[in-house]
Amino acid sequence: MEIPLSQVRAAKAGDATATAELLRLVWPNAYRIAWSILQERGAAEDAAQDACARVLTALSGLRRSERFAPWFYWIVVNESRARLRSVAREVSLESGLSREYAVSADDEATRAGRIDLRRALAALDPDLRLAVVLRYYFGLSSTEIARIVRASPVTVRWRLMIARRRLRTLLEEPRSLSNLQPEAEGA
Repeated sequence: MEIPLSQVRAAKAGDATATAELLRLVWPNAYRIAWSILQERGAAEDAAQDACARVLTALSGLRRSERFAPWFYWIVVNESRARLRSVAREVSLESGLSREYAVSADDEATRAGRIDLRRALAALDPDLRLAVVLRYYFGLSSTEIARIVRASPVTVRWRLMIARRRLRTLLEEPRSLSNLQPEAEGA
């Protein structure tokens, strides 16, 4: 996410236009991160909205404007995890994917590949999935991810290694994806 430093500073100073633009810029990433944790559209929208509201109320306390992106990701991750802990429910992988990833009339092979990757990602342990999303979708370094998820950079690199191995295995055998269940916490 490329947020101009001047945008963050103007929003911190109370400029309503800059604040609205900042929200417009951060919303898609807030939703993507929340969905990667919650795996359900409504819950992800709620978590992203609550995280954006928290960002706005706490923005004046951000000491270093250039650290906005990692700080923002940290808030979204925490809000999403809190929501995940508070809601004791199972989300069906199949129903979540069919609603969330309806693909238009793309090439059939491309569509199948996207769905397989999304199913494989959804099958990962939430900590592994979050590390992958933050690294490969948002381009954060292991050190930045470590600050966001409150783990060491070594732990983050280990999670990425395990996640890549698991994804490689899942994607090499696409037929196994149809019966795939998400990993249990701590498994």
